[in-house]
Amino acid sequence: MNYFFLDASALGKRYVVEVGTPVVNHLFNGVPKERMIVLILTLGEIVSILVRRKNAKQISKMAYQQAMVEFRAEIAEATELPVQAVSSDLVRTSLPLIERYALNATYALILRCALQVADAVRLTGHDLVLVTSDTRLVAAAQGTGLLVWNPERDSQEALDALMIV
Repeated sequence: MNYFFLDASALGKRYVVEVGTPVVNHLFNGVPKERMIVLILTLGEIVSILVRRKNAKQISKMAYQQAMVEFRAEIAEATELPVQAVSSDLVRTSLPLIERYALNATYALILRCALQVADAVRLTGHDLVLVTSDTRLVAAAQGTGLLVWNPERDSQEALDALMIV
């Protein structure tokens, strides 16, 4: 069984229609929230994405309000969804990833946290899939041996294969 670690570039597609939205919705319809994981910073990133889209008039005020209601219910206030904290240790151990893969600090934290979660779930016979559409994060995660699924490029069939494992 696979767990899915979502970053904001992927999770945001759940609340703003763009390339990859249908397959992210498919993920949400096929995987229990208990097997989806986000970093606490991702919550702020999603709110930021929605505010930016509203302010740029890329989504209406009504669409923004609806997206916020759905986001709060589904992610921000969902008790069954594992949300990973950012500790000073996580920050320190993410720093080499910034240098090695030319990542920004948030993506380095996501990658470091995903690697830690992957180690933990592998001990129980499962694996972790990092869900992201950021090309640098995709490359870095693949460089570490993590499974990666990109909702902008990878097919629903590829996702289905990861969901049934």
